[in-house]
Amino acid sequence: MSRQKQAFLTTFVIAAFAPVSFAKPQKLNGKIVAYDLLKHNAKNSSALQNQEVIVLQTPSQKQKYVKVTFSSFGTTQIEQKYFDGTVPLSVDAFRDRNCDEKLPTFVAQVSLEQVAGTYLLTEAFRSTPPGRIKILECYVAIQKKK
Repeated sequence: MSRQKQAFLTTFVIAAFAPVSFAKPQKLNGKIVAYDLLKHNAKNSSALQNQEVIVLQTPSQKQKYVKVTFSSFGTTQIEQKYFDGTVPLSVDAFRDRNCDEKLPTFVAQVSLEQVAGTYLLTEAFRSTPPGRIKILECYVAIQKKK
């Protein structure tokens, strides 16, 4: 490869990945409003990565509700005590616009027809579900080392 092409490719790679590498994680705090029941119950203890997707109610005025995704090779990404919606959860996360969701659906009970693409409300939020959310901003949680 010529020096000119190599310099161009190096510059392109640096420019493409620089915004990602300089992104600072945000501290998200809040109670779990709802969670993706399908991902929550489909944990596999094999070498495949498992996911947990939750919706947090945050104290922020800008975004009252945010979606947070967790990925790891274990079967427990979030301790069970947080899933009743009364204990606040704190997590460091990066913003990921690729998994933003338009008009998410929240349900108090899941039927087989609606299990995919819906969020099951936690006990604390069943009587006061979120209103219509136009865009649910998505964040990817940073896995903490134990």
